[in-house]
Amino acid sequence: MTRPDPNSNLRQAFGAFMTGVTVVTTRTGGGLPIGFTANSFTSVSLDPPLLLVCLSLNMHSLPAFLECEHFAVSILSEQQQDISNRFASYMGDRFAGTRWQADSFGMPLIEAATAWFSCSIHQRMEAGDHLILIGQVENFATNEVPGLGYSNQGYFSLGLERSAAEPPPSVRSYRAGAIIEVNGTVLMQETAQGLQPPFVEVRTHVGVLAAIDTHLQQNGLDAAFGPVYSIVDNPQTGDYQVFFLATTQQQHPYPQGRFVPVDALMQEPFASPNIRTMMQRYVLERQTGVFGLYLGDGQAGDVHPLGEGSKD
Repeated sequence: MTRPDPNSNLRQAFGAFMTGVTVVTTRTGGGLPIGFTANSFTSVSLDPPLLLVCLSLNMHSLPAFLECEHFAVSILSEQQQDISNRFASYMGDRFAGTRWQADSFGMPLIEAATAWFSCSIHQRMEAGDHLILIGQVENFATNEVPGLGYSNQGYFSLGLERSAAEPPPSVRSYRAGAIIEVNGTVLMQETAQGLQPPFVEVRTHVGVLAAIDTHLQQNGLDAAFGPVYSIVDNPQTGDYQVFFLATTQQQHPYPQGRFVPVDALMQEPFASPNIRTMMQRYVLERQTGVFGLYLGDGQAGDVHPLGEGSKD
């Protein structure tokens, strides 16, 4: 019998804390720019101005950070998931194809980041399996672009989340729903027209997540919610729909509902072409583990990648 990995469980518990996403950079002794994605970033002090980041002792770039006199931190914007993924896992030249500029110390700063900090080394200390790197902020800048967020569920954007919670005044029908998965199955509700994920009519323009969460709990289902997955805004009909990704622990009974295996989902009839398109996208994206947020009117729109997650 395979025992649960306590380190994996602890990592998941730590990951429940929602954070921003940064890229930490410096240069090697030979002048080569180097960097990695980190969400272990914290402000420490205003006087003197200090911040800290944590580096795994197993990182291949650790020697550069042990020897450097300066480093920089770029807080990524909501449009920079691709940069986060590149600096989290790509083993080649992470700066190739990435727009960046050097600060006054020559440290790389990611262009269009929400904020950046140029730092000199204040203190280094080992703690367990990580190096705590404390920097004194020598220069910084920020702008009004919303930052990129991260939790165990993956990336999220406060800007996009807020847009979901604030529909236009012309909205006549306002619905919130959830694609809820457990053990390779998805909860679908039977209707006369076909299947659809559970949803609820929202009677107020605030508390979208609270509305669907309350509805599910009233029907005996406790769900853990992830990011927004689909926002359909049809100005011609006044329909506004928001669907979240979610998981649950077991197949709870749900009124007119049944759990359909993901592999068999597209063989089922759906309540509308929009629902079919959304569920087809879910099945395909689930295979790669890279999900996107759809923004459109149901007939046409854009998919904004949510990414696979960041790594220290």
